[in-house]
Amino acid sequence: MKNRTLFLLVAAAAVMVASCNSNPTSYTIDGTVVDSTLNGNTIYLTDIASRNVIDSVVITNNKFKFKGKADTAFVGVLQAMPYHLGLIVENGNIVVELGRTDKLSGTPLNDELYSYMNDMDSLRQVIMAKQQEIVAKGLSNEEAAEEWSKVETSFINPAIDKLYSSYFDRNKNNVMGAWVMYNWGVTPAQFDSLYNLMGDSLKANPLVKGMVHEFEMWKKTSEGQMFTDFTIEQPDGTKASLSDYVGKGRYVLVDFWASWCTPCRAEIPNIKELYDKYHDQGLDVLGVAVWDKVEDTQKAIEELGIVWPQIINAQQIPTDLYSIRGIPHIILFAPDGTIVARDLRDEAMKEKVAEVMKTVKK
Repeated sequence: MKNRTLFLLVAAAAVMVASCNSNPTSYTIDGTVVDSTLNGNTIYLTDIASRNVIDSVVITNNKFKFKGKADTAFVGVLQAMPYHLGLIVENGNIVVELGRTDKLSGTPLNDELYSYMNDMDSLRQVIMAKQQEIVAKGLSNEEAAEEWSKVETSFINPAIDKLYSSYFDRNKNNVMGAWVMYNWGVTPAQFDSLYNLMGDSLKANPLVKGMVHEFEMWKKTSEGQMFTDFTIEQPDGTKASLSDYVGKGRYVLVDFWASWCTPCRAEIPNIKELYDKYHDQGLDVLGVAVWDKVEDTQKAIEELGIVWPQIINAQQIPTDLYSIRGIPHIILFAPDGTIVARDLRDEAMKEKVAEVMKTVKK
């Protein structure tokens, strides 16, 4: 009897050990939201690579929970405005906390991602301290800008690259490596070099494949390249193409924007200033509304007093073609349709337009 009891206990322990060591076949995301004003709001789980919403739930009593199965781990983001948190959706029990200080744990790759988050926060503190050092010197704006540029070149940029590089080296063949590459902000040449170091699993990751396509499109639409055309059906049933405006013998400033985008709206006065100053001298302006509802775009056009032509309801078509991740993204095209400059903003935009307009025969 004792032997039988001992056998059963050993067998039960073996089952428990096997259960603990087995790979989980589904995921649970147990979340807490520190901000109680979000109770009753919906939180979304989105796959960054496909941009598809995977699931959504309502926040109740500062809590939320997602359940699902990840046949292949992927990079996701949890969004409940104004909060968002990137994470690795992999099978297992993932624990998150959304707030001024985010927390993430529970699975190996999310532990790794949280380690990165802490390292980046530490680096930000150092960067902020260097900013305060410059402010304390009482320099003029021009002197402070020059000093800050030196700090960026000698310390900040190398430190950020070193941090990303260390996490890439540790995760060259898993989805965390995809997250690192997506957030690093490397140039096309740097990406090509890092791509050669990736394992086959990482190369096959949808997010990495998307980046390969992005950089291919970026090269095709970089400065000096001829414009890439696109055609969008307008609300009235007509069709509008970029080629209706670009390559017609005048400089064209094209603003990719959306009504909900605060920085986009902030650039409108700058664009209007350029339009008023140079339109009669040979500068055209074109707005291309992306990622937006037609009615919201039309309302914003009236509110902002925009008088230059617009292609609306463009959604992702032009941003995919021009490898645009964020807006506003403003591109200056030459009279022959070649790209003069990309991602222009504020004073840099004004300076570039002023520079090229000096070459226009009056």
